[in-house]
Amino acid sequence: MLVDLNVCWPQKSFQQSLSDSEIEKVKAVLSTLHVLGYTHVALNFTVNHSDKFPSNPNPMQINEHFGELMRATGLKLYSRITLVIDDPSKGQSIAKLSQHFDIVAAQPISERGVTLATTNLDIDLLTFNYSQRLPCFLKHKSVCSCVKRGVKLEIVYSAALKDLQSRRQFVNNVRSIVRSSRSRGIVISSGAQSPLECRNILGITSLIKTLGLSSDKCSQAMSQLAASALLNGRLRNKSYKQTVALGTNVVEEMSDNCVIVKRNLAQDSGQGTKRIRTTP
Repeated sequence: MLVDLNVCWPQKSFQQSLSDSEIEKVKAVLSTLHVLGYTHVALNFTVNHSDKFPSNPNPMQINEHFGELMRATGLKLYSRITLVIDDPSKGQSIAKLSQHFDIVAAQPISERGVTLATTNLDIDLLTFNYSQRLPCFLKHKSVCSCVKRGVKLEIVYSAALKDLQSRRQFVNNVRSIVRSSRSRGIVISSGAQSPLECRNILGITSLIKTLGLSSDKCSQAMSQLAASALLNGRLRNKSYKQTVALGTNVVEEMSDNCVIVKRNLAQDSGQGTKRIRTTP
Protein backbone atom coordinates (compact mmCIF):
# COMPACT_ATOMS: atom_id res chain seq x y z
CA MET A 1 0.00 0.00 0.00
CA LEU A 2 1.42 3.37 -1.07
CA VAL A 3 -0.55 6.48 -0.09
CA ASP A 4 -0.41 10.09 -1.31
CA LEU A 5 -2.62 12.38 0.77
CA ASN A 6 -2.07 15.57 -1.24
CA VAL A 7 -2.85 15.95 -4.93
CA CYS A 8 -3.85 19.57 -5.49
CA TRP A 9 -7.43 20.27 -6.52
CA PRO A 10 -7.48 23.15 -9.06
CA GLN A 11 -10.25 25.19 -7.40
CA LYS A 12 -9.07 27.85 -4.95
CA SER A 13 -12.46 28.83 -3.52
CA PHE A 14 -16.01 27.54 -3.28
CA GLN A 15 -17.21 30.03 -5.89
CA GLN A 16 -14.59 29.25 -8.57
CA SER A 17 -15.79 27.18 -11.51
CA LEU A 18 -13.91 24.16 -12.86
CA SER A 19 -12.98 23.62 -16.52
CA ASP A 20 -12.59 20.34 -18.41
CA SER A 21 -8.88 21.03 -19.01
CA GLU A 22 -8.27 21.25 -15.26
CA ILE A 23 -10.02 17.91 -14.71
CA GLU A 24 -7.84 16.33 -17.42
CA LYS A 25 -4.74 17.72 -15.72
CA VAL A 26 -5.75 16.09 -12.44
CA LYS A 27 -6.37 12.82 -14.29
CA ALA A 28 -2.85 12.99 -15.72
CA VAL A 29 -1.40 13.38 -12.22
CA LEU A 30 -3.46 10.46 -10.92
CA SER A 31 -2.41 8.24 -13.82
CA THR A 32 1.25 9.05 -13.14
CA LEU A 33 0.88 8.20 -9.47
CA HIS A 34 -0.72 4.89 -10.43
CA VAL A 35 2.27 4.06 -12.65
CA LEU A 36 4.60 4.93 -9.75
CA GLY A 37 2.83 2.38 -7.53
CA TYR A 38 0.41 4.46 -5.48
CA THR A 39 -2.85 2.78 -4.50
CA HIS A 40 -4.66 5.39 -2.34
CA VAL A 41 -4.75 9.09 -3.25
CA ALA A 42 -6.48 12.08 -1.64
CA LEU A 43 -7.51 15.14 -3.67
CA ASN A 44 -6.71 18.26 -1.66
CA PHE A 45 -9.08 21.26 -1.79
CA THR A 46 -7.40 24.26 -0.11
CA VAL A 47 -9.50 27.19 1.18
CA ASN A 48 -9.18 29.93 3.77
CA HIS A 49 -10.49 29.21 7.25
CA SER A 50 -12.31 32.56 7.22
CA ASP A 51 -14.30 31.80 4.03
CA LYS A 52 -18.02 31.29 4.35
CA PHE A 53 -18.79 27.61 3.89
CA PRO A 54 -21.77 26.78 1.62
CA SER A 55 -24.37 24.18 2.44
CA ASN A 56 -22.54 21.62 0.26
CA PRO A 57 -18.85 22.48 0.63
CA ASN A 58 -17.45 19.53 -1.37
CA PRO A 59 -17.22 20.44 -5.10
CA MET A 60 -15.10 17.46 -6.17
CA GLN A 61 -17.69 14.90 -7.34
CA ILE A 62 -15.02 12.19 -7.41
CA ASN A 63 -17.21 9.40 -8.75
CA GLU A 64 -18.54 11.56 -11.55
CA HIS A 65 -15.18 12.91 -12.72
CA PHE A 66 -12.87 9.98 -11.97
CA GLY A 67 -15.10 6.90 -11.78
CA GLU A 68 -13.83 5.50 -15.08
CA LEU A 69 -10.21 6.10 -14.05
CA MET A 70 -10.72 4.32 -10.73
CA ARG A 71 -12.29 1.31 -12.41
CA ALA A 72 -9.51 1.10 -15.01
CA THR A 73 -6.54 1.53 -12.64
CA GLY A 74 -7.85 0.31 -9.28
CA LEU A 75 -6.92 3.60 -7.62
CA LYS A 76 -8.93 4.55 -4.54
CA LEU A 77 -9.60 8.29 -4.38
CA TYR A 78 -10.60 10.32 -1.34
CA SER A 79 -11.52 13.92 -0.60
CA ARG A 80 -9.51 16.25 1.59
CA ILE A 81 -9.92 19.86 2.64
CA THR A 82 -7.06 22.02 3.93
CA LEU A 83 -7.91 25.14 5.91
CA VAL A 84 -5.43 28.01 5.68
CA ILE A 85 -5.53 29.53 9.17
CA ASP A 86 -4.35 33.08 9.86
CA ASP A 87 -6.58 34.76 12.46
CA PRO A 88 -8.45 32.13 14.54
CA SER A 89 -11.07 34.67 15.63
CA LYS A 90 -12.34 34.96 12.03
CA GLY A 91 -12.47 31.22 11.38
CA GLN A 92 -15.56 29.15 10.68
CA SER A 93 -16.56 25.99 12.51
CA ILE A 94 -15.14 22.88 10.86
CA ALA A 95 -17.77 20.51 12.28
CA LYS A 96 -19.83 20.70 9.09
CA LEU A 97 -16.79 20.20 6.86
CA SER A 98 -15.84 16.92 8.49
CA GLN A 99 -19.15 15.45 7.32
CA HIS A 100 -18.30 16.07 3.64
CA PHE A 101 -14.57 15.26 3.44
CA ASP A 102 -12.58 12.13 4.24
CA ILE A 103 -9.63 14.14 5.62
CA VAL A 104 -9.52 17.54 7.33
CA ALA A 105 -6.14 19.30 7.44
CA ALA A 106 -4.92 22.64 8.78
CA GLN A 107 -2.24 24.89 7.28
CA PRO A 108 -1.45 27.69 9.75
CA ILE A 109 0.32 30.79 8.40
CA SER A 110 0.65 32.67 11.71
CA GLU A 111 1.74 31.88 15.24
CA ARG A 112 -1.83 32.11 16.51
CA GLY A 113 -2.87 29.72 13.78
CA VAL A 114 -0.21 27.21 14.86
CA THR A 115 -1.42 27.43 18.45
CA LEU A 116 -5.02 26.78 17.40
CA ALA A 117 -4.13 23.90 15.08
CA THR A 118 -1.95 22.11 17.63
CA THR A 119 -4.34 22.43 20.58
CA ASN A 120 -8.03 22.73 19.75
CA LEU A 121 -8.89 21.80 16.16
CA ASP A 122 -10.29 18.36 15.40
CA ILE A 123 -8.10 17.64 12.35
CA ASP A 124 -6.23 14.71 10.83
CA LEU A 125 -3.19 16.47 9.35
CA LEU A 126 -1.06 19.49 10.19
CA THR A 127 0.74 20.87 7.16
CA PHE A 128 2.65 23.99 6.12
CA ASN A 129 3.65 25.86 2.99
CA TYR A 130 7.12 24.39 2.59
CA SER A 131 8.20 26.91 -0.05
CA GLN A 132 7.94 29.68 2.56
CA ARG A 133 9.36 30.17 6.03
CA LEU A 134 7.45 28.53 8.87
CA PRO A 135 5.14 30.95 10.71
CA CYS A 136 6.94 30.46 14.02
CA PHE A 137 9.53 28.35 15.83
CA LEU A 138 8.01 24.91 16.39
CA LYS A 139 8.31 23.75 19.99
CA HIS A 140 8.77 20.10 20.82
CA LYS A 141 6.11 20.15 23.55
CA SER A 142 3.30 21.55 21.41
CA VAL A 143 4.12 19.48 18.32
CA CYS A 144 4.46 16.19 20.20
CA SER A 145 1.23 16.82 22.13
CA CYS A 146 -0.47 17.30 18.76
CA VAL A 147 1.02 14.02 17.47
CA LYS A 148 0.04 12.24 20.67
CA ARG A 149 -3.66 12.99 20.11
CA GLY A 150 -3.50 11.42 16.64
CA VAL A 151 -2.71 14.33 14.32
CA LYS A 152 -0.07 13.59 11.68
CA LEU A 153 2.53 16.09 10.43
CA GLU A 154 2.71 16.35 6.66
CA ILE A 155 5.84 16.97 4.58
CA VAL A 156 5.04 18.14 1.03
CA TYR A 157 8.00 17.42 -1.25
CA SER A 158 6.82 19.34 -4.33
CA ALA A 159 8.43 22.48 -2.85
CA ALA A 160 11.83 20.83 -3.36
CA LEU A 161 11.20 20.67 -7.12
CA LYS A 162 10.72 24.40 -7.68
CA ASP A 163 13.07 27.39 -7.65
CA LEU A 164 16.19 27.81 -5.53
CA GLN A 165 14.50 29.86 -2.81
CA SER A 166 11.73 27.27 -2.41
CA ARG A 167 14.28 24.46 -2.15
CA ARG A 168 16.21 26.35 0.52
CA GLN A 169 13.09 26.92 2.59
CA PHE A 170 12.03 23.30 2.10
CA VAL A 171 15.29 22.03 3.59
CA ASN A 172 15.05 24.31 6.62
CA ASN A 173 11.37 23.55 7.20
CA VAL A 174 11.73 19.77 6.98
CA ARG A 175 14.63 19.82 9.43
CA SER A 176 12.49 21.86 11.81
CA ILE A 177 9.60 19.39 11.50
CA VAL A 178 11.85 16.38 12.12
CA ARG A 179 13.51 18.11 15.09
CA SER A 180 10.32 19.28 16.82
CA SER A 181 8.46 15.98 16.31
CA ARG A 182 11.40 13.70 17.13
CA SER A 183 10.61 11.93 13.81
CA ARG A 184 7.18 10.88 15.10
CA GLY A 185 3.86 11.02 13.28
CA ILE A 186 5.27 12.26 9.96
CA VAL A 187 3.61 11.54 6.62
CA ILE A 188 5.01 12.49 3.20
CA SER A 189 2.82 13.73 0.34
CA SER A 190 3.47 15.13 -3.11
CA GLY A 191 1.34 18.26 -3.33
CA ALA A 192 1.57 17.66 -7.08
CA GLN A 193 -0.07 20.02 -9.56
CA SER A 194 1.43 18.32 -12.63
CA PRO A 195 2.82 14.85 -13.48
CA LEU A 196 6.38 16.23 -13.38
CA GLU A 197 6.04 16.79 -9.62
CA CYS A 198 5.34 13.12 -8.86
CA ARG A 199 8.07 10.84 -7.48
CA ASN A 200 8.23 7.19 -6.45
CA ILE A 201 9.08 5.94 -2.99
CA LEU A 202 12.81 5.48 -3.73
CA GLY A 203 13.23 9.03 -5.00
CA ILE A 204 11.42 10.51 -2.01
CA THR A 205 13.36 8.40 0.49
CA SER A 206 16.71 9.41 -0.98
CA LEU A 207 15.67 13.06 -0.62
CA ILE A 208 14.10 13.10 2.84
CA LYS A 209 16.65 10.84 4.57
CA THR A 210 19.35 13.47 3.93
CA LEU A 211 17.29 15.89 6.04
CA GLY A 212 17.21 13.77 9.20
CA LEU A 213 14.44 11.20 8.68
CA SER A 214 15.63 7.60 8.51
CA SER A 215 14.81 5.32 5.56
CA ASP A 216 12.38 3.14 7.49
CA LYS A 217 10.55 6.23 8.79
CA CYS A 218 10.25 7.49 5.21
CA SER A 219 8.70 4.21 4.09
CA GLN A 220 6.23 4.27 6.98
CA ALA A 221 5.40 7.92 6.23
CA MET A 222 4.08 6.94 2.79
CA SER A 223 2.41 3.69 3.79
CA GLN A 224 1.40 2.84 7.36
CA LEU A 225 1.21 6.32 8.90
CA ALA A 226 -0.45 7.88 5.86
CA ALA A 227 -3.00 5.05 5.76
CA SER A 228 -3.61 5.53 9.48
CA ALA A 229 -4.36 9.24 8.96
CA LEU A 230 -6.76 8.35 6.15
CA LEU A 231 -8.45 5.69 8.24
CA ASN A 232 -8.89 8.02 11.22
CA GLY A 233 -10.45 10.64 8.99
CA ARG A 234 -12.94 8.20 7.46
CA LEU A 235 -13.89 6.79 10.86
CA ARG A 236 -14.74 10.26 12.18
CA ASN A 237 -18.15 10.18 10.53
CA LYS A 238 -18.59 6.44 10.08
CA SER A 239 -18.01 5.16 13.61
CA TYR A 240 -18.69 5.86 17.25
CA LYS A 241 -15.56 7.47 18.77
CA GLN A 242 -13.53 5.78 16.00
CA THR A 243 -14.06 2.43 17.74
CA VAL A 244 -17.38 0.89 16.70
CA ALA A 245 -18.73 1.05 13.14
CA LEU A 246 -22.10 -0.23 12.03
CA GLY A 247 -22.40 -2.02 8.70
CA THR A 248 -19.95 -4.03 6.61
CA ASN A 249 -18.46 -1.61 4.05
CA VAL A 250 -16.99 1.17 6.18
CA VAL A 251 -13.25 0.57 5.85
CA GLU A 252 -13.03 -2.51 3.66
CA GLU A 253 -10.25 -1.01 1.51
CA MET A 254 -8.18 -0.09 4.60
CA SER A 255 -8.41 -3.44 6.38
CA ASP A 256 -4.63 -3.92 6.41
CA ASN A 257 -4.32 -1.08 8.92
CA CYS A 258 -6.99 -2.03 11.42
CA VAL A 259 -8.11 -4.89 13.58
CA ILE A 260 -11.69 -5.96 12.83
CA VAL A 261 -13.65 -8.01 15.34
CA LYS A 262 -17.04 -9.25 14.15
CA ARG A 263 -19.84 -9.81 16.61
CA ASN A 264 -23.12 -11.43 15.70
CA LEU A 265 -25.85 -9.34 17.26
CA ALA A 266 -28.64 -10.67 15.06
CA GLN A 267 -30.50 -12.08 18.03
CA ASP A 268 -30.42 -8.73 19.84
CA SER A 269 -30.72 -6.02 17.23
CA GLY A 270 -31.09 -7.73 13.88
CA GLN A 271 -27.78 -6.44 12.45
CA GLY A 272 -24.08 -7.09 12.77
CA THR A 273 -21.43 -4.80 14.23
CA LYS A 274 -17.76 -4.33 13.47
CA ARG A 275 -15.39 -3.13 16.15
CA ILE A 276 -12.46 -1.35 14.55
CA ARG A 277 -9.19 -0.48 16.28
CA THR A 278 -6.53 1.28 14.30
CA THR A 279 -2.95 0.09 14.53
CA PRO A 280 -0.43 2.46 16.15
